[in-house]
Amino acid sequence: MKKLSMLSFLIVLSITSIFGQCMEASSDEGVSVVGYIQPQFEYKQIDGQDGYMGFAFNRARLGVVGNIPYDFSYYLMLEFSPFTSVDGFPYLLDGFATYSRLAPYAKISMGQFKSPFSLELNTACQSLHTINRSLVVRTLASPDRDLGILIQGNYDMAEYAKFKYALAFTNGNGIGSLAEENIGTKDNNQNKVIAARLVYSPMDMFSIGGSYKYGTFYNENTPETEDERSRIGGEIQFEGYNFLVQGEFIQSEDIGSYTTGGG
Repeated sequence: MKKLSMLSFLIVLSITSIFGQCMEASSDEGVSVVGYIQPQFEYKQIDGQDGYMGFAFNRARLGVVGNIPYDFSYYLMLEFSPFTSVDGFPYLLDGFATYSRLAPYAKISMGQFKSPFSLELNTACQSLHTINRSLVVRTLASPDRDLGILIQGNYDMAEYAKFKYALAFTNGNGIGSLAEENIGTKDNNQNKVIAARLVYSPMDMFSIGGSYKYGTFYNENTPETEDERSRIGGEIQFEGYNFLVQGEFIQSEDIGSYTTGGG
């Protein structure tokens, strides 16, 4: 299959960086309206057949962020692109509140947020080097967003060296389907997924890190046994002197009845 994206451009209404999210509050008090639009034109040709070409929105997001005295903030982002949702309806992409009294060593967030796993997944959308994240990351790091609690922070060991970490306990079902029968569905089991990421930067230009994700899941076909999914990732990045080298490795292991049959 050959796929060629002819044109993509970005319109960013507000950009700052949070751990994997696109934007964050830019003022100490009040509400900030933020948005991100990525219209594109693409051409696809599959196995020599007549190609498809058309305009679409890869991302069309609008939300509000802000701070509440004292030590609380909120982040709410909706996805409006009709090409990335079921039935073309807008849906909640991110929505969480954060307590930051212990920052920068620890910030505690609760709600729906991006999973702290993988370098590329936790690269904010406006900082990606390609239109989409790689197929490996989109497949093995899935679900990319989930509901739960997240603890993250950083610690400066010396003038340059620092650690950055994130630890999350989530439902494991992702943001869920927008199909009518699944709207409002809560977690279907008592188990939770643990995801963690640790990054060490001995200098500003270089960082190395690792990620881990594990969870067990209810399977309606075999309720007496649970499915297991585990992910291990490693990452490295050098950026300096107008030069960038980065890469990551993800290893996955799935155990359960859903892995058998069907090809």
